Amino acid sequence: MKKIMEIISYLALVLLVVAPLLFYAEKITLELNKTLMLVATIAWFASALCWMGRKSES
Repeated sequence: MKKIMEIISYLALVLLVVAPLLFYAEKITLELNKTLMLVATIAWFASALCWMGRKSES
């Protein structure tokens, strides 16, 4: 489960970088950019809380 949450958080961070670039290149609208940024931010916070700052269980 921890690995899945790590992958989701990294994908959310990638989306946080890609969405403004797509807007700058005029591939998406401002509204879609805002929506993608909001969704990616929520996804990152939700998934990062599940795995960051915890010691491994080994």
